[in-house]
Formats: sequence, structure tokens, C-alpha cells
Amino acid sequence: MTNRHVEFAMTDNHQMGDFQVDFAQTLFMCILYISIGTISIICSLTTITLYLTSRDLRRKYILYLVLDMCELLDAISYVLLGTGRGHQLLTGVMAVPITVRACFFTKYWPQSLILGTQLPSICTMFLSFERIMAVSKPAVYKRMCTQNFKYILCGMVPVWGVLTLLAAGASVIGVDGDRVVGTRHCAIITSTSRWYATFHFTFIVLAYVIAFFSTLIVWATRRTLTKSKYGSQDDKLGMILAMSGTSIILLASPAVVMLTIRWDITEWGDIEVAVTYAMPGFLSVVNTIIAFRFRKELRAQFYHLLGIKTIHHKPEQSMFTRTTLTSRRHTTVHHLS
Repeated sequence: MTNRHVEFAMTDNHQMGDFQVDFAQTLFMCILYISIGTISIICSLTTITLYLTSRDLRRKYILYLVLDMCELLDAISYVLLGTGRGHQLLTGVMAVPITVRACFFTKYWPQSLILGTQLPSICTMFLSFERIMAVSKPAVYKRMCTQNFKYILCGMVPVWGVLTLLAAGASVIGVDGDRVVGTRHCAIITSTSRWYATFHFTFIVLAYVIAFFSTLIVWATRRTLTKSKYGSQDDKLGMILAMSGTSIILLASPAVVMLTIRWDITEWGDIEVAVTYAMPGFLSVVNTIIAFRFRKELRAQFYHLLGIKTIHHKPEQSMFTRTTLTSRRHTTVHHLS
């Protein structure tokens, strides 16, 4: 089938609630996803390697390690998505109609798309819970958030993955699974029911909104407790706060595009879909840069693996440790007086 025939077939089979594409735009989409996925895989593997090669980092940042593993899955999903759609396009079957049920159960990328976005969101919510607990209830946090508790949270991530895939599969068993779509993009919105797709994109955006406001609470509470004594640390929290806000935008854009397509509100070409849906792929790259910028221990481990000698730094103290030490000093001075 020639490129002209593919373009004509895609236009002819286009339906509401589906994608509007042509050969060139879809090919661009596939190349973009594979490129972003490859870069993100390198970034995720770098931070994962640093965590795994240091016992202290593994224990201290166990939830961040799991988050990076989930982001690695997200990066792999981009490669699977690009190669899968690219194969459909180049073999001339992209425009062949397919049911929603067949998309979910016969294609290998819809499942990874679901897990690659939901699992990082779950990890983000757990980290947000930990931040709020540490600031609002320090005593409860110290007693409750033990290492074993963190392991339990980590174990809940794959459990959520299994449950959400079961829900996605169940959503296409009935009438929703019989719906025929005009192209074989097999995105989440054309591989699951309308209610599940709506839940999916609403959930992942809401998770980062929670992360944003939890970071805001940490920043405001810390500013009140320390009276801005540790200004540099406030700057770091402010930077993370800004990045959390950016993450909302990066994830909200593809959510809006996908849901407006699924609810037959408007139509988008593959260029718009490719650019907006590629945005979350950069989160792994950005998070890697932030990790290197604000964590001396991670940089030290990186230099250690490269065999580069660095000046030894004392382990970084958390803001709660510094606050406690400061209070103890004031108490000691008061007693001596």
C-alpha cells in the first residue's frame, strides 16, 4: 500500500472519538516517541544504578528508587508505543478498523501506557503523604514511617498496577469493548472504556496536584518553623515547588487532548497529539537533573563510580534534624545561663 493510499484510507475511516492522521504525521509521532523514550531510559537507568550501588542511598531514598523504576517503565512504554504504531503504519494496516477490546488484548503497548503513567503517580502520592506527615506530625512520622513501612508502600505500587490493569481489562468486556475505531493507534482512549479512560487521565493529573500542594505545605511550614534561617534550603524547596507546578501542566495538556478526543469534543492531528503526549516523557529527564542538582550524595556516588575523587562532605541533614539540633542548642544555652 502506497503512502497516498494510506493517507486516503486513514481519512476515509476516521470516526469521532478516534484520531485524525496521515502517514507523515504518524511517522513523526513514532520517531518522536522512540527518541524521547530512549533518552528517558538512559536517565532513569543512571539514577537507578546510583541508588542500587549504595546501601545508604537505597535505604534513605527507597521511595525515590521505586519512582525511578516506574519512570523507567514509562520510558519503555514510549519506545513500545513508537515501535508498535510504526510497525502498523509501515505494514499498511494502521487504517484497518479494530475493536476497543482487540486493541487492549492483542496489542502490546496499551498496558505499558497505563502502568507507565499511573505507577509514577501512585509513588508521587506516597511521597506527598510522607512529606505532609513529616511536617505536620513529626512525632507520629518518626514512629510510623519506619523502613518497614516504606517497604510496604513500595509493595503497594505493583499491587495497584495489577488492580488497575484488571479494571482496564474488565472495562472492555461488555458493550464498550465492541466499539470499532477507525485506526490502530490503540491509545488508552481507544483501548479502554470511556469511564476508565476518564478515570485514568483525571487520576494522573490529580496526583501531581496533590504533590504540588504537599510541597507547598512543606515549604510554608518550614519557612514558619525556621523563620527563613536556612534560606538556601527554602530556595531548593521553591525550585521543587516550581517543577511540581510544571509537571501539572505537562500532564494536564495530554489529558485534555485525549479526553476531548474521547468525548467527541474536538479533533486533533497526530502532530498535536505527539507533541502534547510527549511532554510527560520529559519528566524523567527533568527529575534526573533535579536529583543531581540538589542531592550531594547522589553526585558523590556518581563520581565514585567514575573513579573521580571528590572532597568528602558530611551527610546531608534533613530540615527536621537541623531544626531539632537548633532547638537543643538553644535549650543548652538557656540552662547554662
